[in-house]
Formats: sequence, C-alpha cells, structure tokens
Amino acid sequence: MASDTVTTLTYEVKTLPMAGRTVSTLVLNIKRGFDNVNPSTLCVMLRAKGVNPYLVSWTKSFLSGRSCRLLYQRSPKVFAPVAVGTPEESLVSPLLFVIYVSRLHCEIPYGLSLSCVDDFGLTVSSASYRRNIQILQKQYARLKAKGARLGVGFSIPKTELIYWCTNRNRDLIFNALVHLDGSVFAPKVEVRWLGYWFTP
Repeated sequence: MASDTVTTLTYEVKTLPMAGRTVSTLVLNIKRGFDNVNPSTLCVMLRAKGVNPYLVSWTKSFLSGRSCRLLYQRSPKVFAPVAVGTPEESLVSPLLFVIYVSRLHCEIPYGLSLSCVDDFGLTVSSASYRRNIQILQKQYARLKAKGARLGVGFSIPKTELIYWCTNRNRDLIFNALVHLDGSVFAPKVEVRWLGYWFTP
C-alpha cells in the first residue's frame, strides 16, 4: 500500500511541472490516531458506505467492552474501561482506521491528497512556490477542522515541507515558509515519508 502511494506521488510531482507549475508537498502525521477512533462514529460511516450490517455489528462488538491497565512498578493492577480507540496490534485495526479517516481527504485543484494509514501528504501546484504556501495553509486549516470533528489531530513535530524542482528551477532559493499552528516550516532538502527518502 505504501509503495502505491509513493508511486502516485512521484508520478504527480513529475507530471504537474510539465504545465509550467511549481509543486510543493506538506507531509503530516495523525497524532495518536488509533487511540482516537470513536466506535459509534465509525459504525455510522460503515453503514453510510453500505457495509453489510453483520460486519457493522462485528466492528461495534470488536471495539466495545474493552479495558486496559498500566504496567509499571507499584502500579495498581486495576483494569480501566476503554471507550475509544482500536488496538494497534490487531490486523484489522489499520483497515478500520483508514475507513475512519477517509473523510479527511479532499479534492485539491491541480494537486492531490494522499495517505497511508496515519501518514498524510498534501501536494499542491501553482505558478509560484509562495502561492503554493498559501494553498497549503488553507488546505491544512480545512484538514484540521475535519480532523477535529473526528477527534483526531496532527503532530506538528512530524510535519515537513518539500518544494519539488525541475532542471529549470533547481538553483532557485526557496524562502517561502509555511505557518501552521504557531510553528514555522522551511522546505527540507530531503524528506522521509512512508519509509522512502525524497529529495527536491
């Protein structure tokens, strides 16, 4: 799945500049994503997607009635109920999480929104890198608002920015910065996403 996402991104960042556009990508990570899945909201989504009622009931049962306890020295060995979240060690959890965050995807004119489980990438293109920054900040604000409605947020420390270059503009100095949630991000000379390294 990650390789397909990377192939799609690579194709787009090579194709968009052919129309004379500059291309930029903002890499994001959902913060504690699996821990914030709301079972009721997920079941509503599954019904809306036409999933078999039996599977919806199974999902509700799978995510309900769970408990956990913290294990550390002198900790009280008492189980506490868990009302939200899906267990990360389960093989079905990544699929349920992908369905849960599917509402975060949005159409971007001359760009695209990609994800692989809890890793997101927003790619935009325009006549200039500075214009790309404006578009990315607007798209991030939309993404953040959608995430808030689902109870998920994004990890600012794991956010990265890259400006894609062609042979024509590889020597330009890109000083346009992205401002998100009070933090400033400068473009990186290399970015690691989904286990792959990218350079401009």
